[in-house]
Amino acid sequence: MRRTSILFGALLLLIADAAPAAARTDGSTPAPAQVSKLVTHVPASTLNQVGVGKLWGPSEFSVTKLSGSPFTSGGKPDLLNFELAWCPHCEANSWALAITLSRFGTLSHLGVIDSGTLYGTKFHAKPSYPHTKGLSFFHAVYKSSYLSFSNVILENVKGQNLQKPTKREEAALDTFDPPASQGFPAVDAGGAYGFINSGYSPGVLAGKSWKQIAGVLASPTNRIAQSIDGLANLFTAAMCVSDGGKPATVCNSAGVVAAGKARLSAYPIAP
Repeated sequence: MRRTSILFGALLLLIADAAPAAARTDGSTPAPAQVSKLVTHVPASTLNQVGVGKLWGPSEFSVTKLSGSPFTSGGKPDLLNFELAWCPHCEANSWALAITLSRFGTLSHLGVIDSGTLYGTKFHAKPSYPHTKGLSFFHAVYKSSYLSFSNVILENVKGQNLQKPTKREEAALDTFDPPASQGFPAVDAGGAYGFINSGYSPGVLAGKSWKQIAGVLASPTNRIAQSIDGLANLFTAAMCVSDGGKPATVCNSAGVVAAGKARLSAYPIAP
């Protein structure tokens, strides 16, 4: 999703199957235990069978090999994600990010979020992918011996300013996603690769609840799984480059290797 102007408000409309708990600041609610378990425990056999899956091509999903210094936090490669809570493309990516993180460590306290309608009603996007269901990392806890995770939610579901990146995070983003044409979501894989936009169409998730999406992630022939799991393999391959291929059981797995060969080696190095 390309940004033209993002400082506007909008009304958030949550679908009836939202988790019954107090709203978080970004507009999310705590994820049901079943959803969290399913998304953080996708079988390795499924991920290997999916491989690169079904992802958008380079005209929609930008991948840049970065040539600067590694982006780290606490001495570990940092997976840095920039997003907007009302952005359907960001919500589409969130599922793959959660799977990726879970392959290197333990992810807990996830939230669920509905993108609402701002993308269509305020920005008149066509298609606007209303009410795309995603995961929220607001207040999530991540523990890993291999990676660190930084998530910056610039605006909540109403289009109001929420979090502000550090100067260092902004500088990392600018290397592959300059302010003049900035798009969301934007992911920096430890300074090894930069990704702009969602890896697949948010329309793949249309009409699906969080439980329905999470419930098919272990089914390698399902269209949703082929998109989400394939993107997770690609993000994982990028992080394996940044951390020296650890753990080997993950980085040398068939799905990760296939995604890396198919989508990482073909992109130019950033100037």
